[in-house]
Amino acid sequence: MAKDRFLAQGVTTKKRQRSGKPAGVSIARKQPGIPSTKSKKRLNDADEDASGESDDQIGDIDDLEHRHEPDENELSSEDEFLETAAEKRLRLAKNYISKIKESTELEADEYDAEQIDRDLIAERLMTDARERTGKWSRQIADQFLYAIDEPKYMKVLKNGHRLPVTCVALTPDCKYVYSGSKDGSLIKWQRDTCRPIKVFPGQKKKNANHNRGHCDHILCVAVSSDGRYVATGGRDRRIHIWSVADDQHLAVFHQHKDSVTGLVFRRGTNHLYSCSADRMVKLWNIDELGYMDTLFGHQDSVVSIDALQRECAVTTGGRDKTVRLWKIADEAQLVFRAGSATDQHRITKSLSDEKDIGIQGRSASASQSSKKHKALLRKLAAADIELSETTVDAITMVDEETYVTGGDSGILSLWSIHKKKPVFNHHVAHGVYPLSASQQANGEEADEEDAFINAKNLVRTHWITALVAVPLTDLFFSASNDGFIRMWRVRSGKTPGFDLVNAIPVQGYVNGLSVRELAPNGDILATKKDIVLAAAIGQEHRLGRWEKVKARNVIKLFHLPVLKKSNNDVYKA
Repeated sequence: MAKDRFLAQGVTTKKRQRSGKPAGVSIARKQPGIPSTKSKKRLNDADEDASGESDDQIGDIDDLEHRHEPDENELSSEDEFLETAAEKRLRLAKNYISKIKESTELEADEYDAEQIDRDLIAERLMTDARERTGKWSRQIADQFLYAIDEPKYMKVLKNGHRLPVTCVALTPDCKYVYSGSKDGSLIKWQRDTCRPIKVFPGQKKKNANHNRGHCDHILCVAVSSDGRYVATGGRDRRIHIWSVADDQHLAVFHQHKDSVTGLVFRRGTNHLYSCSADRMVKLWNIDELGYMDTLFGHQDSVVSIDALQRECAVTTGGRDKTVRLWKIADEAQLVFRAGSATDQHRITKSLSDEKDIGIQGRSASASQSSKKHKALLRKLAAADIELSETTVDAITMVDEETYVTGGDSGILSLWSIHKKKPVFNHHVAHGVYPLSASQQANGEEADEEDAFINAKNLVRTHWITALVAVPLTDLFFSASNDGFIRMWRVRSGKTPGFDLVNAIPVQGYVNGLSVRELAPNGDILATKKDIVLAAAIGQEHRLGRWEKVKARNVIKLFHLPVLKKSNNDVYKA
């Protein structure tokens, strides 16, 4: 066995000098280009070995420790890849901004680069930040205070459906409009020309071909956020998926056991949420054309559903008078009890709250409607009329934590996920029937001022049939069969609530609403956007035939431009 050189030689009697610095002596920082004393020592040792000197001189422990010291070039290359947490955040932010700039890049002759950096990228960053928080922050309701009863703001899509139109949906780019009807047909309309470009006819019930369309009433329609898919649901218990680009039928889902009453796509994904009269909420992946999950909890038919960007959905349970927030990722749900009553005490409190706030910024039609509504509430309070909400029929989400519901008593309720009861109620939002049942049968007409009879059983309210909000803004719409679509502005102060800002005259049952924001003239740099509103009008309610009114079964489109301020400080459309 060969002997170890170090053990054979033994420890040298030479006293080893410590490498620590003496007290009071400072060590100079190593400068590039000047070799250190340790490196000089290694060079001398190498020279001695090359000259063939005796190997008996092994050297100190300090020399052994530094024989494999990394090279200066290696150290400099490693330092280049080491970054602090702050440097990493800065690098990710720069990459994010560069991606946004690439996605919105135009020709060099069209826009100035500085203008793009200042307006477009900043707006995109602010919009993304607002959407991540999930709370509304854009105030746009004050831009639509002009009279909307003029023909230049409205288009009518007619001669398409034979029976009442039950639902409507706009594509994200507002080029197409999809509508469903009680005749079982789905029609794709061109918004600019107001003409149908594709009709998916309804099928006969006896020989129904489920791969071609519905064989009963279509009750709901939804378009995905990327504009690729259209989903329809109806009384035949089926959900049909269609392609927007080539107008082809893709799939049919038949897992529901009763009428499909509501559909909504989650924003930013192709996940579809559906609700049904079988008291279930189901989840679908449209990219894979497959079923995902089922949610249980409602005790009655689920009538309406809505969702935004988070993996959550809100539903209304009809006659069980509950609103449920489904936290899909957590497999949990929050239950909110609706069914608010309208009595003398609540009406008086509502009148006093509106007086204290001092509403400003209303259109002429909204001011007139507000005066009539106050007079109506005073008469209800004087006659000691009490109304109760027996069913909740419509819901829409203002943001991820705020939503609005409407029921058969005509009450609009504002909800927050932090409270189990409504934070604000607007009673009899769409008024009451002006005549008794016998007078309506005879075709008589009268004003609401003269319509009141002290008998409580003769007071009928216009229930809320449709609700829709412009996501993450202070604007939402409500509709009934009272002849108006009403625009509401959510209050931005500490006092929760909303106020009427405008009213759009529409005759008939408004069974569905769809709204989109559209940049004027296709200008992607615009910070203010127009509103495109589509309304499904019918002679009957979408879920039944309890009443029939004089109206046309059509789709009405409203293009609402933003207000522009003139030199005389007068707002014009």
